[in-house]
Amino acid sequence: MKSIRLALTTIFSFCILLGSAQYNLDFGIKLGGTNYLGEIGGKEKTRRNFIMDMKISQTSWVFGGYARYKFSKSIAANVSVNYGRIQGDDNKSTNLGRSTRNLRFRNNILDITARGEYYFFEANDVGGKGRYWLDLKAFAHLGVTGFRHNPKGSFDGFSWTPLQPLQTEGVKYSKWGLGIPGGLGVYFTYKRKHRIGWDVTWTTTFTDYLDDISTVFAQGPNDGSIGNQSGLISTDENLLGSFDIGEKRGDPTHNDTYMFTTLSYGYLIRGSNSFYRQSYGWLSGKKSKSRKVRAKF
Repeated sequence: MKSIRLALTTIFSFCILLGSAQYNLDFGIKLGGTNYLGEIGGKEKTRRNFIMDMKISQTSWVFGGYARYKFSKSIAANVSVNYGRIQGDDNKSTNLGRSTRNLRFRNNILDITARGEYYFFEANDVGGKGRYWLDLKAFAHLGVTGFRHNPKGSFDGFSWTPLQPLQTEGVKYSKWGLGIPGGLGVYFTYKRKHRIGWDVTWTTTFTDYLDDISTVFAQGPNDGSIGNQSGLISTDENLLGSFDIGEKRGDPTHNDTYMFTTLSYGYLIRGSNSFYRQSYGWLSGKKSKSRKVRAKF
């Protein structure tokens, strides 16, 4: 909790500093959906990269807040705090190996992200009405994420048990992790104060345990363990042999990833620095002051 409070205090101080420094700043809230790519769930084939193996039915929720600081017309920095849930269920898969493995998980993630944004498209007067009340910008972003997670498993999908303390694969992994987020976004600015945005962020992590699965089984199919529930699905000894101790449980060659898709609302604070005067001063009818140059004799 101390680390979470420190992160929130740092971001709040970041907002105050930028506002007092009269930079171009907006801050706001966001809400959306999540999904993930890992060992659990998937479709009829073996693991595939990116969105090819995602199950839309397992989409869950995310919400958060952000602050954005604009260095120039093309470059900005963004700091955000997000809280969301990822989940998966082998019963949703048509792959016999996965459905017989019969595992499910959910994981609430606290995500703190700092990223840079590059604006590659803009339309300063959407609709061409000459009033400049609505502008549009599209951007690409890349950054770094620190997160805390806590995967939970279930026998029935109703009661959930934290999995990390159980070491279901005999591995003691951390609840803290790092990731590299990247993606695309777009926002509209209305009356130069209100911003409505849409953002897709794909985070590649440095852990394979967001779903508590990575390597091999540490318990057998008939041990009654939450880490091996294949015995609840099948009684075929030949099939269950593939789920015995030491047999493949996951794919350690690929780390887990997750995706946030969010809508946001932000309020824009316009500064009065030189960038603002040059770019926006004419919109408010203010003329930039020219510097007088005295001749030297």
